[in-house]
Amino acid sequence: MAEVYKVVLQEEFKAQTKAQREDLRQVKEALEKANTELANARKLLLSNEIEPSEYRSIKSEYEKKITGLESKLIELSQEGKSIEPLLNKALTNLTCLDKLYEKSDNKGKREIIGSIFPEKLVFDGFQYRTARMNEAVQLIYSMDKGFSQNENGQTEPIFDLSTLVPGTRFELARSLEHHHLKVACLPISTPGLLMKIN
Repeated sequence: MAEVYKVVLQEEFKAQTKAQREDLRQVKEALEKANTELANARKLLLSNEIEPSEYRSIKSEYEKKITGLESKLIELSQEGKSIEPLLNKALTNLTCLDKLYEKSDNKGKREIIGSIFPEKLVFDGFQYRTARMNEAVQLIYSMDKGFSQNENGQTEPIFDLSTLVPGTRFELARSLEHHHLKVACLPISTPGLLMKIN
C-alpha cells in the first residue's frame, strides 16, 4: 500500500508543478534564443555589417536579458527538484513506525504519536481515544480494509457468519473481579535434606 501511496503522491506533485515545468521550459527557450541572437550580432560585426558601437549596445542589452533569464532558470530549477528521495525516506519511516517508536527517546515518541494522531489524544481512565488518525498512516496500515472482496470463498453476506469470534484489537488486560490470595503452609525441607512424602 505504501507503493500505491507513493505513486499517488508523485502524480499529484507532477500535476501541481506542471505550470512550473512549463515556465522552466519557456525560460530555457528564451535563453537559447537570446544566446543565438547575440551570436548572430557577433557574426554581423565580424562581417562588417554593423558598427562596433552598435554591437556593444546590442551586447549590453542581451547580456542583461541573459543574466535575468539565467537567474530565473536557477530559481525555477531549485523549486522543481524531485521529491523522490524525500518521499522514499518518509515512506520508509512510515512503514516501520513501530521500530522507530521503540528506538526513540520520549521526545521522539511524542512526535511520532503526534504525527499519527493530529488531534488531541484523550485518556478517559481506561483507554485512549482520539477523533481521527492521519490519513496517510491510516491508508498504509489498513491495507486489507480498502479491499471489500469476499475472503475464503464466502458467497453470502458477512452477517451470516459466526459472531462468537471476537474482533482483533489490542486491549490492556483488566481484571473483572477481585480475588484474595490465601496463605498456604507448604512443607519446606532444610537444604541438603530430602523429605519423604507419604
